[in-house]
Order: sequence, then structure tokens, then C-alpha cells
Amino acid sequence: MRINPPLAEVLVGLTRQGRAQLDYLALLVVQAVVLFLWWPKNGVAQMLESQHGPDTLVAVVIAVGATTAYHALRAGAEEFVLPGQHGLRDWALATPLRMGRILRGYALGQIAQSLHWLVLSSPLVLVAFTVSGGEWPALAWCIAAALVQALFYRLSGAVTHLLIGQHRAECHFIVRTILVVVYLPVGWLVPFASHVALTSRALGEGVQTQPSFAGVPDPWAFVALYTGLSVILLFVLLLLLMRGRRGMAGPGGGASEAVMS
Repeated sequence: MRINPPLAEVLVGLTRQGRAQLDYLALLVVQAVVLFLWWPKNGVAQMLESQHGPDTLVAVVIAVGATTAYHALRAGAEEFVLPGQHGLRDWALATPLRMGRILRGYALGQIAQSLHWLVLSSPLVLVAFTVSGGEWPALAWCIAAALVQALFYRLSGAVTHLLIGQHRAECHFIVRTILVVVYLPVGWLVPFASHVALTSRALGEGVQTQPSFAGVPDPWAFVALYTGLSVILLFVLLLLLMRGRRGMAGPGGGASEAVMS
């Protein structure tokens, strides 16, 4: 079976140097600064006397979640693409691929990119884990939550790009507004939707979230919520792309016969 073409483009693009890698390098610097700022400044004896470990791991994982969400949002809005990668609209309008296959490859490509980003961030996370301690399952849940969250923001950026991508300044502004409005206030008002609250509860002694609805544990509630929202956004993308493809094939539209290699 041939690999999904949009996914294949991502896998190839991840092996090449380009702006996407340079932009994430800048975010790695941000994560490293967070690690430095939350590095325990007191000695081990004082740490033991306080009877709780440092919040280094919590801070770093929160930083990883926020930076991957931001990077995914920008990628969805096509502020940058991987070397050799085509945009979502190009796949829909210039190829005969089924729309479901395009969107499936697009979503899998984002998951592959997120895993790549997490691999790049893993040395910082492991150093913080060594300092702060903790449980591996809790850390795994926080990383999985960051992956699902990044997919949601990638699809949000893609919807924004398809709707107003021709207005670059407005698209640039709305993409950042989505991150600020959704990531901070909504997460504060709805704790089980906040990666910050989830990470603090799972790995530290900081913010405590309210019990999840219907007795569902917080990680499950978070993953289920963002998975459901991602499915909704995929449906919205399907409608937008199908409308665009019908417009290209309509009277006077002149459907494109170009097929990307």
C-alpha cells in the first residue's frame, strides 16, 4: 500500500533544512530559558527540608505544550511549510485525491511533525524530569495531551487560512488571537480544557483542577475534548475544501488537471 501523499511530503520535509526547523529552534531556546529560570537555585538539603521537589518539570512541559500549540497554529495557517510541502488547498484543488485521504494524511502529518518537535524537546524534558522527579505515566499523559492539543491548533490554523488566508495581515492577527484567547482565558475558566492545569495537577503541586465531568479522569477528559474538537474542525475543512473543488469544476471554473508529483 502506498503511503498517503500529504503524509509522505511531511516525512520527507522533516529530513530537510528549512524555515520550519529554524522557527522551532527559536522555540527550543524559549524552552531552554524556562528550564534555566525554573532550575532549583537552592541546595539539595533545602529542597529536602521543604518536603516537595522543584517545579522545573511542570514549567518545561507547560512550555513545550504552549510552544508546540503555537508552532502548529502557524503551520496550519501556512505561515511556513516544510521544504517540498504543498498547502492543503493545493492538494484539494490540483490533485484528484479523495478529500478524505487528503485530510487523513494532513492530520497524520501534523502528528508526525508534533512527534518530531517533541523529540527535539526531549533532552530538556528529560533533564527537568531528572531534577524534579515524578512518574513516567503522568509525564506520558501530559505529552500525549500536548500532541492532541497541537492537532487541534493545526486544524484551527488551517480553517483560518482557508477562510481569510488571502488577507495576510488579518490572518496573521487572528491566528495569534486564537492562541491567546483559547489557550489562556478558556483554559483558566474551563480547567479540564487547560494543558497548564492538567500538567500542574499531574506533575506538580501547583494549580489544582476541579473534578472532571461524569467522573472521567482529567487526562481522558482533556484528550477526549480536543479529539472531538479536532474531528469537528476536520469536518469544517472537508466542507470548505469540497466547496472550493466544486467551484473549480463549476461553469467557467476550469477544473485543474495538474497533479503534483
